[in-house]
Amino acid sequence: MHFVPLGRLAAALVLATTALAACSTAPVPPASDTGPQYLAIGDSYAAGYRPALNGEPAQNTTSGFAWKIAEDRGLELANVSCAGITAVAFLEGEACDEERRGSAAPPVTGGSEADEMTRHLDRYGDEIELVTVVLGLNDLRGCSLDSNLQACARKTMPAATEAIDELLTLIRDRVGADVPILGLTYPDFWTGEPVLHPEAESAPAIADATVEMFRTTFNPALRAVYAKHDATFVDVTRAFGAYESADRTVETAAFGTIPGRAEDVCRWTYYCTLGDPHPTSAGHTEIARIAQEALDR
Repeated sequence: MHFVPLGRLAAALVLATTALAACSTAPVPPASDTGPQYLAIGDSYAAGYRPALNGEPAQNTTSGFAWKIAEDRGLELANVSCAGITAVAFLEGEACDEERRGSAAPPVTGGSEADEMTRHLDRYGDEIELVTVVLGLNDLRGCSLDSNLQACARKTMPAATEAIDELLTLIRDRVGADVPILGLTYPDFWTGEPVLHPEAESAPAIADATVEMFRTTFNPALRAVYAKHDATFVDVTRAFGAYESADRTVETAAFGTIPGRAEDVCRWTYYCTLGDPHPTSAGHTEIARIAQEALDR
């Protein structure tokens, strides 16, 4: 059975590196010196990326979960994110292109995204009251959705988690032990493959393989590195229904009969309609709710 490369199926996670050139939300000045702040760092999920839609080009928006959390918590948002970035590149790569940065970004002063983050923390560390991190899935884009997916993920994740480990050390050293840090994972949008490609024989197997990858390799690796720094792991994969039985089906108005484990992915991301794994505004609202529920436990 033939599987397409992970990099193509995750295209929108990576395409954010190029699609945003058409239109982007310009960064705004960082939060002031006076208000309590929320620092969001990560990739296109943190940047609020949205694919081309209704005649509007792809762009980073202010409808992402970070803006929703900031508003709900009454915090000023500082967003150090870069659409399409890997955890390794966040730590040690070059400065993010302007069009790939999220809104509410600190001014560019050169260096990696970790350098930008560290400079912001050195200036505002005492005012940071919450940190969220969402990184790691782009690090797997060289893997393929075949029998070697698990082996590739196991080989790739150590470098990604090592980078996240170093980022968390930089953060904890500057915000102290009491500031909550939330480490978010991703929905398994590939559970929507049988909906997006209902005639493809490989679609159910792709869903099965990726669920197993999230369950046994990707998420455990993230959970462990966040626990090391007393950060809360937020299992968005589970919350979006990926671990439900593969045999259960549901009736939907938009897609007819679909696997139950794909229902939330189809409802809250663009995957089942556009093949794009990013959350809709409603999906970001749900991620914000899940994150705050974890924060308030």
